[in-house]
Amino acid sequence: MAFSEAESPAVSASASGRSEASRSPPAGRCCPHCGSARVYRSHRRGFTERALSLAGLKIRRCHACNLRFARFGGSVALVQDVQRVLRRLAQLALVLLGAAFILATVLWLSARQAA
Repeated sequence: MAFSEAESPAVSASASGRSEASRSPPAGRCCPHCGSARVYRSHRRGFTERALSLAGLKIRRCHACNLRFARFGGSVALVQDVQRVLRRLAQLALVLLGAAFILATVLWLSARQAA
């Protein structure tokens, strides 16, 4: 396909004032999985995502590949990974709370028996 000088893509892009670099989305607005620019805010689901959004985490969804991910500053994490880490931290906190309760009960019973 032959273009005349006035119809060439390079001339038409420069004539409209836009270059190839200005048409590409900013690096922070692309999907980390597919690189699409069709990334939009996603609704928060549940208490954990609402609490994380208060901490500055921005939940996004790619409309091209349907991936949900979170942005915090310049870093990107999948929402699934964030939820998995929070779930494990909650499990660890429950185990430590249970161990502290058992230790407190044993100490209370031993102090009561000594008196």
